[in-house]
Amino acid sequence: MKTNHSFTIALLLLGTTSCSTYYRMTSRIESDGSMYREVYAQGDSAFMAGDKSHNPFLFQIDTNWQILPLDSTMKFNFWEEEENLNVKVCGRFPVIDGEYFSAAPGKEHMSSLAIPTERLKKSFRWFYTYYTYTAFYKELPDKGPIPLDNYMSKEEQAIWFCGDNNAYNGLNGIELNNELDRIEEKFGEWYSRSQYEINVEVIRHFASMQGDTLYTNFPDKYKNTVYKNLFSRKDMPEDVGTDDICSFFDKVCQTNFYSELYETNKEAMDNMCEEKNKIAEVLYHAIQFELTMPGKLLSSNARSINNNSVIWKVDGFRLLGGNYALTAESRTINYWAFGVTLLIILAALGIFIRLHKRHS
Repeated sequence: MKTNHSFTIALLLLGTTSCSTYYRMTSRIESDGSMYREVYAQGDSAFMAGDKSHNPFLFQIDTNWQILPLDSTMKFNFWEEEENLNVKVCGRFPVIDGEYFSAAPGKEHMSSLAIPTERLKKSFRWFYTYYTYTAFYKELPDKGPIPLDNYMSKEEQAIWFCGDNNAYNGLNGIELNNELDRIEEKFGEWYSRSQYEINVEVIRHFASMQGDTLYTNFPDKYKNTVYKNLFSRKDMPEDVGTDDICSFFDKVCQTNFYSELYETNKEAMDNMCEEKNKIAEVLYHAIQFELTMPGKLLSSNARSINNNSVIWKVDGFRLLGGNYALTAESRTINYWAFGVTLLIILAALGIFIRLHKRHS
């Protein structure tokens, strides 16, 4: 398994490169509290021919969804990156209170990104009806072998993954840049160590299969030494993989056991690394979450706002530091309430005038 030495920069670009998998989800909330939703994806030829086992969506397509193919040349703009999406599913939901997706088979590790908990609160206040929408995406349960808290404080996680505007107050551009550089370095250290520990775990596993306890124990005994020497080298290769780590274990332990172990089990070891590194796959997915509220939009924490429509970006990065909440509030005018109020005022005025005439 290869890990890029410039991993931090590469990861930051995942959300804006063609290496990512994009989805577009548009939702329209009606004044009665129901919701109409469309989700767009890029399906392969097998799925487009009717093979649902090649489901391109993160969620299962059940009877609540209608599948509609699109023009294969249709392009969608995802944060200045154009992508072709060729299929969409449509569904209508009478109420908004709970979870409306279930993880697709084989994509259970993507459930935090695929399954938000959604609610709509409708409040009648005579002249206006208020609509408050919330969606909660759960924090990623599996972030690898190294706790993120070991490297980044909760405040730093909020800044780096979700954008905490309060943390920027009083900082000029230079100060802000220095602060972000410092946090980036911490994030890089965490990611680097996590990838390394996954590789060591795989090496230890395959070493134990050889039945020699000496070589099974060496990875735990010398892993800190190997990590320090390997990642502090100026001539460290751009791609550091399991083979490089095995070579360093050989140097430290004065053997060729680990390099030979990798050569013999290369495919199996690489596959296990990939399987244990599911978090990286989640980071490669992003959803453009578009919502249209009834009436006039009053507030939202969306990334962008256009009239009554709001747009969030939901990706794996935003779920690393905690739950990610989407909120929006709007209101509609109850014209009938104004009419009724006017009639009541006119009736009261008429009664007042009639009573005044009787006493005059």
